[in-house]
Amino acid sequence: MTITRRTRRQAGVTLVELLIAVALMGIILLGIAPLFIASVKSNYSAQEFTSIHNLARDRLEQLMNLPITDAQLVASPCSAPVSYPNDLPATLPDPTTGIPPSNVKNTLTRTYTVQLFRFPVVDISLPGAVPNGNPFVSTCVDPPNQYHYKRIDVTVTSSTMGTNLGIGYRAARVTGYLRNTDPINNLN
Repeated sequence: MTITRRTRRQAGVTLVELLIAVALMGIILLGIAPLFIASVKSNYSAQEFTSIHNLARDRLEQLMNLPITDAQLVASPCSAPVSYPNDLPATLPDPTTGIPPSNVKNTLTRTYTVQLFRFPVVDISLPGAVPNGNPFVSTCVDPPNQYHYKRIDVTVTSSTMGTNLGIGYRAARVTGYLRNTDPINNLN
């Protein structure tokens, strides 16, 4: 006697297979999720650093294009450099209209310092050549004094500690040098 067995063709997925697939997908997503979070933080941080660096470079270029005797380039003493105050607005433009002012606090501050430096030569009237064999070490001098160049340091800082982003503190500093074309007479 032969028994014929009918085999049904299985169509679809069983509940056990579905549970296993969902569990595997969950494990994989839990492993990948921190990478996405880190990527978002890293992108925000890079964008913020680019913004503060551009703000610093922009201000430095503005200052470098001024005459060396301009009131914005008055130097401070070497022993206690004085920073020019923050020149950025206290609030950002309104996010919906783009028109300032708003109640959105600006977390960026931009300051700069100006100092005078002299080349290491005995006679200030010389073109600034360093004698052979001597190291090139500039000396900071207090105004009013004879000097060869002004050093401008622009610093932009961002503190997002009060926001919900929790990224932290960022800072960028750029430096530029303005040559004094008349070191004998120009003491500013």
